[in-house]
Amino acid sequence: MNKKGMLLAFSALLVTSLLPQGGAAAAAEAAAGRQTGAAAEVSISAAAAADTATATAAAAAVTYELQGLKQPWGVTAAASGGELLVVSAGSNNISRWNGAAGKLSAAAGGGAAGYVDGDAANAAFRTPSFAATDAKGNVYISDTDNHVIRKFAGGKLTTLAGNGEAGYADGEQGTARFNSPTGIVVDAAGNVYVSDTLNHVIRRITPEGTVSTFAGQVPSGETGDYVDGAAAKARFNEPAGLAFDEAGRLFIADSGNHVIRVIDKGEVATLAGEKTAVDPLTGYRTGGYQNGAAADARFNRPRGLAYEGGVLFVADSLNHRIRAVMENGRVATLAGKSDAGDLIGPADQAQFNQPTGLFYRSGKLYISDPPNGNVKALAVNPAQLQPVRNAEDLLSGVDLKPAGAAVQLWLDGKQLTSGPAPYTSGKKVYIPVRSVFSAWGAGLDWHAASKTAELYKGDWSLSLKPDSEGKVVITKGVLYIEASHLESLTPFLAVYDTEYRAAVIDSGQ
Repeated sequence: MNKKGMLLAFSALLVTSLLPQGGAAAAAEAAAGRQTGAAAEVSISAAAAADTATATAAAAAVTYELQGLKQPWGVTAAASGGELLVVSAGSNNISRWNGAAGKLSAAAGGGAAGYVDGDAANAAFRTPSFAATDAKGNVYISDTDNHVIRKFAGGKLTTLAGNGEAGYADGEQGTARFNSPTGIVVDAAGNVYVSDTLNHVIRRITPEGTVSTFAGQVPSGETGDYVDGAAAKARFNEPAGLAFDEAGRLFIADSGNHVIRVIDKGEVATLAGEKTAVDPLTGYRTGGYQNGAAADARFNRPRGLAYEGGVLFVADSLNHRIRAVMENGRVATLAGKSDAGDLIGPADQAQFNQPTGLFYRSGKLYISDPPNGNVKALAVNPAQLQPVRNAEDLLSGVDLKPAGAAVQLWLDGKQLTSGPAPYTSGKKVYIPVRSVFSAWGAGLDWHAASKTAELYKGDWSLSLKPDSEGKVVITKGVLYIEASHLESLTPFLAVYDTEYRAAVIDSGQ
């Protein structure tokens, strides 16, 4: 059964988090060669202890930054003073927020839908979405349902590109056309890049307003496609949020394909996300939820992006979570839960409802939460991320199989099908040491005389052997470790789902 993206009720699933518990068990492993084990005198390296402390550190908190808005989408910096500008699609205006003073004021747009340039107070938008600010303080807004890109500078609104009619055409300001533009970002030279969402391409606008197609091809039908390669031949499906890194790579939330793409030196590649099958009924690929290696990660309608310090933050809208693609290429969840809601507090308990726009500044990630009418803030340090790790998050990211005679074993989103299976004894769950640590990539040395296993991976090491308390046992010639003991010695998180008879483990890497 696919649990990805499902609304999980722990009481219904009878989920038991494997917290430390006492008790005894049986025997010890008599295998030879390079294999795992356990020690009566357990020793763990300093590096391992530090990793464990980091992995179990308290999660950062989510707070309300601003409430009472109508469908807030884009968040960007105001021209000066450390203020924010918030684009409200539902009220067709731009608000200025001074967080230090707790003051919200009108910046542009009178509220009524329309298309009017001129003085900011009298200007009109039609469902604006994202915004970006350049180095000079000019603000660019995707005026989505007017199919134009607006420029806000000196208290006035002008049209940078587009003529107000949906379509597709490159060229000068008066002739270029867009179709529902959304994501927007500016490079160091002042060029504006736009996700031309319903044309399924990325456009570039010079400071003078000349439009060209930067990447992608407009499809013959309404639905986009998914092709990596040379920018001119690549294909997207409803691209949304955009972000640059310090090297000039452009990241794209390819929302209809549920992946994150990157353009580097004229080539389009998939940065994170699994290419899934197309649903013949909808024409869209299938979204999902999975952390871990970038190639195996799953997203569901990613929209907003923000980049800082080697980390790409992602508003994973239909998973109601904030995710991160880290420098090491792995994907993690930083805040949110599978079910939509509106809660602040610890990151693993906070709830969003289709988070959309992201903006990072000075240790805070600002998150627009459109249906909830608010902007939330997540305290985050890109150099010391604190991913969410709990039972719900772990179980919602795996496709558990129906319960069978043997207990299923999962590690980092993948089922381990070879080797001995876990087993249960009362309320305890026993995990086969060799199967898990070998799959994790650890080296295994078994010392038969002392019945001791030495485990190592990089700077991490652990010595184990059977004990009288039943925390490490040998059963039918196989070395097992009790799940709560595994958690106490390593960065691993282990959860047992009684309905599906599945032991699900996350290595924290």
